Amino acid sequence: MEQRIELAPNCSLKPLGAMLFFGSICLFSLAYALFFVLHGFWPVLVYWVLEMLALGLALRASMRRGKYTQTLLITDSQISLVTLSRHGAQKQEFARHWTRVKLRSPPQRLGDSRLTIESQGRVCEVGSFLTEEARDRLAQRLRQLVGGMSESPPLGIANIGDPFR
Repeated sequence: MEQRIELAPNCSLKPLGAMLFFGSICLFSLAYALFFVLHGFWPVLVYWVLEMLALGLALRASMRRGKYTQTLLITDSQISLVTLSRHGAQKQEFARHWTRVKLRSPPQRLGDSRLTIESQGRVCEVGSFLTEEARDRLAQRLRQLVGGMSESPPLGIANIGDPFR
């Protein structure tokens, strides 16, 4: 028996929506910028271009981040983590019997915790894009499936209502 957990950032804005949003903001703000340019305040147009450039770059970064996914496949003998990003696919495998799941506290008071899978000196971060609550729930679910060091519970555990199932 195997358990599969799919992780992806919450990116509700689709490419068409992003283009429509960017285009409408550009047109709306250009109307105001041109009003001021016609009244002699030409530097407003330079700031408009810089603002739209910054907004376009931010939207582009957001759309790229939406393509980042992680898939955890837990079998009786191993744990596979496949990470898909703009740099390509990366697969890491861990022996389930020797793997630990750790939720590390943030280094600063307002920082984010880190969920890691560790085995034989290798450390891999999982779900860096998740919220703190979702990361905590995922850590609990992975601990149930993986168990502690030298302990491999059966994979037939049923958790009704678990979003990471």
